Amino acid sequence: MRLDSIVIGLDFSAPAIKGAKWIAEHVAPTAELTLVHVIDPPSRPPFAAQLLPSPAEIESAARDFAETELRRLAAVLAKSVTHVEVRVGKPHEEIANVARERNADLIVIGPHGDRPRRSKFLGTTAERIVRTSVVPVLVATKPPDGAPQRFLVPVEDVSITPLVLESTRDLAERFDADVTLLHVWSNADYSHVASMAYATSSSDAQAQSEIDKDLNTAAVQWLEQLAKTGIARERVTSLVTYGRAGETVVQVAESSATDLIIMGARGSGLVLPALLGSTVGTVLHEARCPVMVIPELSR
Repeated sequence: MRLDSIVIGLDFSAPAIKGAKWIAEHVAPTAELTLVHVIDPPSRPPFAAQLLPSPAEIESAARDFAETELRRLAAVLAKSVTHVEVRVGKPHEEIANVARERNADLIVIGPHGDRPRRSKFLGTTAERIVRTSVVPVLVATKPPDGAPQRFLVPVEDVSITPLVLESTRDLAERFDADVTLLHVWSNADYSHVASMAYATSSSDAQAQSEIDKDLNTAAVQWLEQLAKTGIARERVTSLVTYGRAGETVVQVAESSATDLIIMGARGSGLVLPALLGSTVGTVLHEARCPVMVIPELSR
């Protein structure tokens, strides 16, 4: 996975600025960085039109502020920032436009600056970018103090998994990181296996042993398949468990002090409007570490 050109969307909130510094200092210190701020003009109620400055005045003031802030941040990240952009429009559309123009390998965004509840951790712009982007997106939520050293990679038997594993391999080598591959059986699948085990076992202990054996067998087979991905075996631990996938990913990430979650998203654009009801959406909203989402169309 290349990290030569990175577009960083900024709303000037503390989380977004912290994420930008993390990228420049620890994730891709040699990359070409483009800082982008998008002015989204507010709607103007007709009855208040005479009480507000003109659209041109509002845009001019917002642009002056944004350019000043971008220059200030660029000075802090002087060795890395090669471009700054102030655009007007819908943030997710304009950030995507800049990424396309810069031939970006990655889009980086911060979580919403105002997070009163855990379920609202991700902002609307971040949601829309992840839904529609054709290049990987990194939501830089609570980045670690240094380069990411512990990856958690939820995978399943779908078409995008080889691409996710390929990207994981490249990033693990770049950062000398350890990788935990996680597969979450649904509660329904686990219940079926459990019912079969209990029906054919002479005791609850034997049934539980059979279930554990099945999970361990799945993990071993998984490791054997890793040889095809190129991820060094000594870097990898596999974990097979059961539950609600998104919630389980978040729990495992927290319990294992994960630095970066890497996930795949099937489809993009019109395929992903329901994303936030999915495993990816749950993880993006609730994870307390950076999350990288790799879209299928980034192949």
